[in-house]
Amino acid sequence: MMSTVAIAAALLAGTAAAQEPGSRQTRDYVQAAGESDTFEIMEAQSALAESKDPDVLAFARQMIHDHGETSRALRDATASAGLKPPPMAVSESQAPFLAALQSLRGQEFDRGYWRQQALSHRSALVTTQLYAATGDAPAVRQAAAAALPVIQSHLAMAEQMSAKLGG
Repeated sequence: MMSTVAIAAALLAGTAAAQEPGSRQTRDYVQAAGESDTFEIMEAQSALAESKDPDVLAFARQMIHDHGETSRALRDATASAGLKPPPMAVSESQAPFLAALQSLRGQEFDRGYWRQQALSHRSALVTTQLYAATGDAPAVRQAAAAALPVIQSHLAMAEQMSAKLGG
């Protein structure tokens, strides 16, 4: 039989877990942005290992640098807001895209990479624009706003290269 103290401790632990810091909107954005950065970095690492195309290689190196920076800014923003840091993993919906890309070779890899980069940056742009405009955690909203020009630049390049290669 549980003691009264044990029951109270269990109830408090459950309440603490249910009262995770930050609004649902902020937690969802932090998770999506963290997963997006991780996905971009993992795809870029795959590109560095597989591609021979100088444009792909240059873009991949830029992705690793830029998404490392946006990840760092988001981690700093969540820390200053007292929130959990963003996850460093891809989402369940991103994992099949990463696996599909990693199964490609040669020019098919390059076309797939550009196509996926355009798609993922379009999604990240919409998510980030929305949070930058309506987010309720000022530090996280500022990090989102600072990430917008980076995401827009990546999207423009990915769309241009995808169109050039017929993707």
